[in-house]
Amino acid sequence: MYNNIQSFRYVKTFNILNSNITRTYARWVSRKPIAIVNEDELYECDDTTKSEISRQRRVSIRKSKKTKLSQETKNKEIEITVKNNKFMKLKENDKIITSLMIKLKSRKKREKDNEIILEGQRLITDALKSGAIPSAIIYNDPTKIAALKLPEEVKLYKVPYKTIQLWSTLTTSPGLLGIFKTPDINNNIPDNNALPLTIICDNIREPGNLGSIMRVATAVGCEKLIIMKGCVDLWDPKVLRSAAGTHFQLPILAFPTWDEISSLITKDSNIFITDSNFGDEFLSYYSSDILQSSLQIFDINPEDFKSKFILNNNKEEEMIPTNKNMMKQFMLKFPIIPYYSIDYTKKESVIILSGETEGLNFNSYKFLKERNSIRINIPLVKGVDSLNVGVALSIIIFEIKRQFFKKINKL
Repeated sequence: MYNNIQSFRYVKTFNILNSNITRTYARWVSRKPIAIVNEDELYECDDTTKSEISRQRRVSIRKSKKTKLSQETKNKEIEITVKNNKFMKLKENDKIITSLMIKLKSRKKREKDNEIILEGQRLITDALKSGAIPSAIIYNDPTKIAALKLPEEVKLYKVPYKTIQLWSTLTTSPGLLGIFKTPDINNNIPDNNALPLTIICDNIREPGNLGSIMRVATAVGCEKLIIMKGCVDLWDPKVLRSAAGTHFQLPILAFPTWDEISSLITKDSNIFITDSNFGDEFLSYYSSDILQSSLQIFDINPEDFKSKFILNNNKEEEMIPTNKNMMKQFMLKFPIIPYYSIDYTKKESVIILSGETEGLNFNSYKFLKERNSIRINIPLVKGVDSLNVGVALSIIIFEIKRQFFKKINKL
């Protein structure tokens, strides 16, 4: 009796197991493994012919797809690129790009070869509109040059994005570089409604400040901008970026000397020097008599300030001291008034800006004396010593524009 029951239980359990296997059989029976790990060890077989053939077949399929895709991309590039412009595809560390970029990174070599480098579609477009001549365009995405109206002789170099990013001055490069012949910005045409206003920049060493000045001068409608020798490179990448294309919209006279300034402005124009120092002589009003007080400022012959130094084995050389303290003493003799107390509409105005740390160049003394210059100041509170030179210029020249608008509306 006991044996019968035991066999019965065994048969029942076996049937249940078979039914479970049958129920789940469809879940895994149709699956085919791609590969088996350590197949040789499991089956103790050295025959890998089938697996090798299948691997080669997969590789060949991938290569054919890749070749087809690259051919399609190449055809699209040719269609997108301007019809008469042929492009050269270069590798990541190609010598052509390396030598070209090393040359353009040096200011001396740029000036010697009379070339500049522009980055981004906006700057390149503005340069082309102004008539600048491109010699080469370096790009990664062909769609970015599709909208550019390039001359036939321009060279096009398609390079990997890593190469452009390597030579870019930006954190994230736009993937487009243009090499141009240095344009003649003296011939830029001012706006028809330009104000009778000239801005002179002296010792502006910070690229961002010079770019801001150019941007504000263009926005207000300045007649011309003069950048003195000693300022930062006009075509520095940071200046180009902060100026936002105004290089090609504003007449700019680059790097004259102070002896040449008189011939670049009208003889009866008023000369104003921006100054952050009030001094004891601060005046809260303006009158024409103020200009007469600066006539005797430089009665001392500047030759007396020349110092002699023994250099190179007792060889005497004369040097003019350019320290800021001496120039400050000269500047304190000029009258100073608030910027808003002057009528700028009577004559042409010349605004002279200097660097926040360097101040005016010592060689400007002769011009300032001859033109009876006066200082203008922006009153500040809360212990603020000075403003950024671009901010200060914005306040002053938009006050000039306000006065001209007010005068026109009265007519």
